[in-house]
Order: sequence, then structure tokens, then C-alpha cells
Amino acid sequence: MGIEDKVLNKLDFPKVLSRLADYCILPRARELAVGLKPFIDFESVRLALQETEEGKNFLRGNPLFSVRGAKEIRPYIERCLRGGVILGEELLEVRDTLRVGRRIKQLLQESKEEFPRLGEIVLPIEPQKDLEDEISRCISEDGKVADNASPILSDLRRSLDRLQHRIRESLEGTLRNSSYQKMLQDSIITQRSDRYVLPIKQEYRTAFPGIVHDQSASGATLFIEPMAVVHLGNELREVILKEQREVQRILQMLSAQIEVRGDAVAELHEALGKVDLVVAKAHLSEAMNAGSPELVIGQHVKLVQARHPLITGGVVPLSIELGIDFDTLVITGPNTGGKTVALKVVGLMAAMTQSGLHIPAESDSRMGVFTQIFADIGDEQSLEQSLSTFSGHMKNIVEIINHSDGRSLVLLDELGAGTDPTEGAALAMGVLAELHERGCRTVSTTHYGALKTFAYETPRVKNASVEFDLETLRPTYRLLIGIPGKSNAFTIAGRLGLSERVLQKANTFVTEREMQVADLIENLGETHREIELEKQMAKTGRQAVEKESKALEEKTLRLDEEFEILLALAKEEASELIRKAKREADELIEELKEALKKENKQQQDIEKARQGFRRISSKLDNGRKVKRSGNELSANQIKLGQTVHLTKIRQKGQVLKLPNSNGEVLVQVGIMKVMVPLAELKLAQEEKKNPPKYSREASVGLQKAEGIRTEVDLRGMLVEEGTYTLDKYLDDAILSGIGLVYVIHGKGTGAMRTGIQDFLRGHPHVRSFRIGEYGEGDSGVTVVELK
Repeated sequence: MGIEDKVLNKLDFPKVLSRLADYCILPRARELAVGLKPFIDFESVRLALQETEEGKNFLRGNPLFSVRGAKEIRPYIERCLRGGVILGEELLEVRDTLRVGRRIKQLLQESKEEFPRLGEIVLPIEPQKDLEDEISRCISEDGKVADNASPILSDLRRSLDRLQHRIRESLEGTLRNSSYQKMLQDSIITQRSDRYVLPIKQEYRTAFPGIVHDQSASGATLFIEPMAVVHLGNELREVILKEQREVQRILQMLSAQIEVRGDAVAELHEALGKVDLVVAKAHLSEAMNAGSPELVIGQHVKLVQARHPLITGGVVPLSIELGIDFDTLVITGPNTGGKTVALKVVGLMAAMTQSGLHIPAESDSRMGVFTQIFADIGDEQSLEQSLSTFSGHMKNIVEIINHSDGRSLVLLDELGAGTDPTEGAALAMGVLAELHERGCRTVSTTHYGALKTFAYETPRVKNASVEFDLETLRPTYRLLIGIPGKSNAFTIAGRLGLSERVLQKANTFVTEREMQVADLIENLGETHREIELEKQMAKTGRQAVEKESKALEEKTLRLDEEFEILLALAKEEASELIRKAKREADELIEELKEALKKENKQQQDIEKARQGFRRISSKLDNGRKVKRSGNELSANQIKLGQTVHLTKIRQKGQVLKLPNSNGEVLVQVGIMKVMVPLAELKLAQEEKKNPPKYSREASVGLQKAEGIRTEVDLRGMLVEEGTYTLDKYLDDAILSGIGLVYVIHGKGTGAMRTGIQDFLRGHPHVRSFRIGEYGEGDSGVTVVELK
């Protein structure tokens, strides 16, 4: 027995499912979405939440992943199973769906270790590559049976072309014949009932030999097939009939192949519907800024900053617990204060969780699994049964008491309302006591003050209230756990102008005990607000300290970078000094050599000058080796895939090869690969904090960075296949840092070019694109600039 539909309707659960269905592509996925029901066993809920979480994580790495391209093919499968025939365009939709199913299974099976639930969903898919190829061979992209679908059809199509050519030649000869030109209404060749005819004036009917096939509306023109081509027309008609029979035979043959594999094709389509649903759940989670609660054993609820998913605007989040320190919560407070919304949020979060949907709440929220959710919310008056509002509520509550147990969540709105206040309060306490003894997790709203005392005196029952702002006379919609609601009737009446004399008279009718309770509630409320204020101040102080700490860290990092810049500039200046000194030394040596020719005794002076230059060079070289203490890297500190900082060009890169014998490291910087001396490298900031592990993902990224080309050739592919290939290529190109790519699609009919450019217009990686210029491939190439 599952959770009843009438309860889910009261909680607005179908509206959430309607939002989920909006993210589905396939009609089957939309059916699954609107038919989603909460599970009532722990393992099913856990697996359903895992599916959504895996879908969300998979989309982060593959943001364009979807079942787009698959079609609604169930009617075609049913027609085939009944022995019917499906047409060319319908066959193409079947082929496209099979292709999407095969590719999605391959993609998810490759990631099944990381995404096991998604891998299980596509496990029933049996690839039908041979059927895909057969449909592609027999059906052209315009949905017509292709000439090469069979040798017989190919011969018939050639015969058609030949006969049509002979007929047109004969008719064109008639048009050019001067004897017939005065008989022609227009010098054109047209068709009537698959026969080639000429428009002849009515008065020349007997003079022009041929068969009349039609006439104009006015009767002034007759469409006549000349006798010279009648026999060719008859022959053409026979070939057309044969061609149609062969086309029908081919369609029947393909439909029979689908019929034989009907179960496999149906399972493939069903699996795609389930994948589509998981993707839709992931998109809905993103749209609601939702996440998976921690699933716990037992009937616990802990919602932290939960928001109603259907209320837009400035929603006040709800934090509430149930089943941890207390099992029953009694909420009191003014009308329109948000009590009913709080009830619905608790029930809706439970229903969404047990349906595998993420909930719009903070990540430390926890949810248990309830076998039943009961709700008595809203006006249940039944005109057909002539029941009063009170009777309608009581009928619901009787049903709840008869079927609830320790694994039930019970939500009661305005318990005991609609009858005498004294009896209603007593009845409400009796109902709550019974549900509490059964171990139900219960949340009830009420106006009765007597229930505040009941909640205070009963173990594991807690008071709560919705806060009311006496300054604005409006509720704040904040739920205060542990604080019962205070009656603000006298205060509100005074603010609205009721005289002090009347208020004093009213006070005389309030018992001393009620006044003490009211004062106690007010003191509790004040204490709670003070605690909340202290918590807010502490939080603000902590945030200020964290902000200051972050600013100091950024300042330190900035000073380190400035030091590296200054050090690099000093190195450049020192190198320039060395080059200048060597140039001067060479000039001086040349001068000395000239002098030596004149006087050999100057040899000693030359050697002394050389020694002086060596000292200068040595000093400058020593200056070049100055480094900041503690930042030197050794060869054993460098690891593959590590992110390093190139101090000379102030860029970050990724290590592709370990240091060679010369102490140089191969580093990938954007699209460039450069050899950098070990002395010009330091660990990037994030590397200092967390030395990386060379993971499988990093390895794949390096392989793509080394192997990716700046062009992709789509010639010979169909448009759907081309866009799929291009999409994967653009992802790799972005990872590799390529800024400009060339998409080769050929000139042909232009269909591929148009399809590719339509696809590029909406692609998130594409900044702009244009047709190739002269020397780049002209209209056969599209040049794409990436973001």
C-alpha cells in the first residue's frame, strides 16, 4: 500500500511532478514523471536518490548530455507487431532512436564504475547497429526509399529516367514544330494523372492528334497527350507501378525486421525514457538549487532552511526537526502566518525525497522513510454528503487514527476547529495523545491555547509558533521551535484604535493563570529573540574574521607574485648587463689584437683584460642565480599532471614530462607546449596546499591535450551524426585550450553546413563562427572561435 493520491494532491506534489515533466524530452519520460510515486522502503528510496545524484554529477562533466534525437516510436513498433508497414520518415525516426540508444549505452557503460545506477538503466539496451545501417542504406534523409535499396529498384529508377527523358525530347520536338505552334495555348510541358501533356487550344482539338486527359476551368484549354508519346506514356506507367510495388516491398522488409526485434527495440526506447527522466530530475534539482538530503534509518525529519519549491519570490526558509528530540510538534500563531505552508513543506519534502527527487534545503538536512503520509489540510466540507466542516475533518481524522502507526507522518491543520472551543480543544488533545502513543511523527496547527499546556507537559511533544511583528502587525513567517504562540489580540486591538477603557474591561475577564501564561510566553519569546540576536552577531563576527583572513592570504599571494615579477626583471637586467659587457670585451680584445701586431709586449695586458672581464661576468652570473629562499624546486618535486607557475611569463601550466638531463620540464600552457628550466618554475598556490594525485581523469586530459587537432572532418556523415561528433570534439577542444577550430563539412548540397551552423548558434562553448575565406576552404569549412 503506497501513499494515497488524495494526500499527495493536498501537498501539491502533482505540481512538482508537472515541473519535472517540463524538463523531459520523450513523451514516455513525461509519462514516467507525472506518474512518479513515493517509495515506502528504504532501499528503493536510496537507489532513487542515487540515480538523481549520479545524473546531476554526470551533467556537470557532460552539460549537453540528453536523449535529444530519440523520437516517440512506440506507435511504429505496435504497427509492426500487428503486421503493418511503417513509412520512410518513420523508419528514420526509428533509426535515430536506435542510434541514440546505442551511443548513450556506450557512453554510460564507459563510466559505469563512477555512475553505476546510470549504467544499470541502460544495461537492457541491445545495440541494433545492423538495423540502423540497413535503414540508412535503404532510406534517404528526405524519407524516400533510396535507389540503391535493391538492384531491381535501381534498374526501375533508371528506366523511369530514360523514359521520361525520351518523352520530354519528343514533346520538346512538338513544341518546336511550326505546324503545331499556333495550336498551343502555352509553350510548356505539364503533367496530368502521371501523363505528360501539352496545353492545346479548344478549337484545335480535332486537328491535334492525341488523348485528352484534362481541360482548364474555362474550357478554353485542353491538356492532350500527343499520339507520338502515348506508347511511351503507357510504358512509363507500367514502370511506375513496378517501382511502387518494389518500394512497398522494401518498406515491408524493413518493417518485418523491426517486428522481429520488437521487444529489443521497445526495451531500448523504455531505457531511453528512464535516462531522460533521470536527466530531468537533475535539471529540476539545479533549477530549485536543491540537493539530496542525508537518508537515515528511522522516521526522522531535519529540514535546514527548506523552501517550498512552488512559491516564488522572497520565501522565508523553514528549519524544523521531528522524530529526534520530540515526535509531535504543535504550532500556534495567527492566521496567514505560514502555519499551513510549514505543514505542506514537511509533507512535500518527505514525498519528494521518497520519490528520488532532490529537495530545496541545505545539505545537512536529514530525512527518514515513512510508509504512510496522512494529511488533513484545508476545508474538507462535502456538499454531496451534507457534512459540515467539522464533520469532514473528523471523518479524515478517524481514517488517520485507524491506519497510522509508528512509521507514519501525520499533518493536521487547525485540529479541532469548527466546534465549541472547549470541546474542540479537548478533542484535539485526545487525538494528539492517541497519535503520540502510536509513535506517529505528527505536526499539528491550532488556535487553542489549551494545547500549548498539553505540549509543554507531555514528554516528546514540543510547542512551536510563527513569529508576529507587533510593529507592522504582520507575521514574519519564521517558525520558532520551543516557543508557543502568544495571543496578540489585546495588543493588536489597541494598535488599531480600541479604547483603553474597553481593553481594561476585557482584561478583567481574563483569569490570572492565563495572564501568567501569557507573560511567560512573552518572556520566552524575548529570550529566544535575544539568543537569535547573539547567534547572528557571532555569525557576523566569524564572517568578518574569515573575510579578513582571506584578504591577508590574497595580499600575501599578491606580494609573492610582485616579488617574482621584480626578480624576473632583475634577471633580465642582469642578462642585458652581461651581454653589454661581453660586447665591450670583444671590441677591446679586437683593439688589443690590432695593437699586438704593432707591439708584441702588449700580450700581457691582453691577458689581464681577459681576467677582468671574467670577474665581471662571474659577478653578473652570480646575480642571475639569486632566488627567494624556500621556493627552489628539485626534480623529485615535479610530478606528471602537476600545476606549476612559470615565473618568467607569469602563467600557469601543466607538467607533461618530467625534467630531462638539462633540468628542463615540458609544460602545457594553453595550446602551447614549452620547455622550461626547473629554476623558472614554482608550485602553483593550490598545489602547495594539496599536492595532486595523478588521477585517471588527469591522464585522459593530458592525452587529449597532446592529441587534439585544430580541425574536425565531418564529410561523409549525416547531419545528426556530424553534430554529435562536433559536440564531443568541442568539449575536447575547450579542455585543451584551443581558441580557434576548423570544421570541415564540404560544400555539397549545403545541408551539412546549414545543420552544423544551426547547432553552433546555441552551443555554450562557441563565441562566434564564420565561413572559411579563400585559402581556408571557402564554403566547405566553418571557422569557429571558442570561448
